Amino acid sequence: MTAVHLSGLSRRHGRWHDLDALVDAGAADAAAVTRLRRGGLARYAVHDGPATGLYADCLGETLDRTGLAPSAVDGVLFFSSTFSAYEDHADLAALCARFGIRDAFPLGMYLGQCTNFSSALTVAQGLAATQDLDNVLLIGVDVLDDRRAARVLPGEVSVFSDTAVCCLVSRARTDGYLVERVEHRYRPELHALHPQRDLLPYIDGFTGALAGVVEGLTKATGRAPDAYAKLVLANHARPVLRNFAATLGIPFDRVPTEGIGTLGHCFAYDQLITLGDLAEQGGTTPGDAVLAIGVGANYLYSATSFVRCEA
Repeated sequence: MTAVHLSGLSRRHGRWHDLDALVDAGAADAAAVTRLRRGGLARYAVHDGPATGLYADCLGETLDRTGLAPSAVDGVLFFSSTFSAYEDHADLAALCARFGIRDAFPLGMYLGQCTNFSSALTVAQGLAATQDLDNVLLIGVDVLDDRRAARVLPGEVSVFSDTAVCCLVSRARTDGYLVERVEHRYRPELHALHPQRDLLPYIDGFTGALAGVVEGLTKATGRAPDAYAKLVLANHARPVLRNFAATLGIPFDRVPTEGIGTLGHCFAYDQLITLGDLAEQGGTTPGDAVLAIGVGANYLYSATSFVRCEA
């Protein structure tokens, strides 16, 4: 498999609000806010303007961080759960033109929801292997339309924060994180199950899919779950993350939880943001293996093995 490395992560968020603003906006009642706080949540971000500004800033920062010239960009992979083909169709082209990125293969991904990050990594790795692309930029943005979707996740496990990220996936570099392996398991039959109303069959399906995707990763890498220095998860309530860790047999003290209170749930970007923070803040050292788990809409499961490399 072609070796690719992840580096240069940048991020932007909307304007930060205390959780009490959910009550003022009619997005939650006081009891729901209390449950969110009990799980470790404290604030969320809302972006009121066009999303273009968010990811334009991110792209510029990633190019600066990596020192990559626009002419060296071979592919641009845009991923989002809230993308609208009617409103945003030309955004990526305008962004590339603004930065002088020409002849880079453009691609969009939308179906994975909160596993869009691992789906994007899979595709970027495939582009490197089959299309001879050295440098692929990943650009993700999600701005929730509160008139059409709930800001608070079912069961008050988290609250969405409007976010954009950008990073580089490259086969020409050896810094950042080696993307050792990405595994996915698609269980479309689980789409009809509600986490509260169908609790027992939901738990059975969830744990089975999670165990299956991690087992596939273990077979591919030869690394058992407890051999990972960190388990990186979405920014859901702490009890939810404890359940993930317990299911995988990984001590909870290996799960970074700072993002729960400071960021909320940044759609498919929590895991990438946490990886970047760990590298910048000394939470990982060269040689450390990191396991990132994603669950998209309760039916697409991913497990990704990263290895921290020298800067």
